[in-house]
Amino acid sequence: MNLDALYPWFFAIAAIIWLIITWQQNPPERRIKREAPSTPEPPPFLPNDIAVEMLDIGVMYVSADGVVLHHNPALRTVLRIDGGVDGQTIMSLVRDHQLDEFVRDTATKRVNDEMQLHQRNPSRTMRVVARPMVLPNEDVVVMVLIRDVTQINQLERARRDMIVSISHELRTPLAALKILSDTIVSQPPPEVAQRMAMRISDEVDALTRLVEDLHDLSQIEAGRIALQYAQYDTVALIQQAIERSTPQANAHHITLQATYPDTLPAVMVDRGRMAQVFLNLLHNAVKFTPDHGAIRVDARVVHLPSDGAALTNLPADHPPGEWMLLSIADNGVGIPLEHQHRIFERFYKVDQARTRGSGTGLGLAIVRHLVEGHGGRVWLSSTVGNGTTFYFTIPTAQSNE
Repeated sequence: MNLDALYPWFFAIAAIIWLIITWQQNPPERRIKREAPSTPEPPPFLPNDIAVEMLDIGVMYVSADGVVLHHNPALRTVLRIDGGVDGQTIMSLVRDHQLDEFVRDTATKRVNDEMQLHQRNPSRTMRVVARPMVLPNEDVVVMVLIRDVTQINQLERARRDMIVSISHELRTPLAALKILSDTIVSQPPPEVAQRMAMRISDEVDALTRLVEDLHDLSQIEAGRIALQYAQYDTVALIQQAIERSTPQANAHHITLQATYPDTLPAVMVDRGRMAQVFLNLLHNAVKFTPDHGAIRVDARVVHLPSDGAALTNLPADHPPGEWMLLSIADNGVGIPLEHQHRIFERFYKVDQARTRGSGTGLGLAIVRHLVEGHGGRVWLSSTVGNGTTFYFTIPTAQSNE
């Protein structure tokens, strides 16, 4: 056999084996990947942590000349921006020169800072925190965090107002108790001491009402009071409320009357809490009604269609169904229009000089919570000099069957 003739075949086989080995070690995909340019690393000022992208606080990275380089998704929500953000200037995004100057000053001074950003339409307040970062090339990028604190500020304002109101409500009876007790200690004539003792009893009653109203309102707002629903006769509920309010009305020669159809369906209510609603509204009516005036309680059934076609005198957001509509009307001084939208707020009082006696300023707030707790609504209509009518709805027993 001629070996020289086999050499070309040996070389061919060796070449094929070499190609197979090379192919396995370096397939086309791997060679293509090696040849493709590598993805550049993000600049050092961009967030590398996914937590920044998931924050509900708006975050943006701004150059020293006010251009947004990067932002997280929450920034669009906080600033209410629909269009593009990156590459835009702060002035074009927010239209606020104070924020633009604030970021530029932070970049220049290279000092952490914060400010309050106020917007008028809609009215909002945002807390802005700026943190300058110096890059390796000595450029400065400012990390800006923006949080909407409108609701937080409103809650804090409400808390402060409540503390001031409570302090005022407590200070008045306590000062009176101090004067009255000092008078009794000085051993005045018996008739004076008797009169002072009666005044002390009145002031203690006022303090007790304030404490009870504060406790009730705090429990209701915290959701700690569970309403115990049961069927109850509507006429009996009205008559009992009038009977309990008659002594107060008689003291000022005020007439209390009720008008309602011969037959009314039962209501599904918490009897004790609904009695509290009636008493608070009647007490409020007596305070605003002059001597020899009149207060009228009306009741009727209303049917609210499910298609939302409500009666004209019911709130637009009132739930559909069958409801008992009750009203308590007086012919007193009335409530000015500018005060009507705040009348159900805690401690809000229209004008002490226009009322008979004092109150805690919590009665109507409690009424609103209790009525809405039953699923109903409470509202009013009033004209200065022509009296006020409070309306509220409660579910009938039939509507709950």
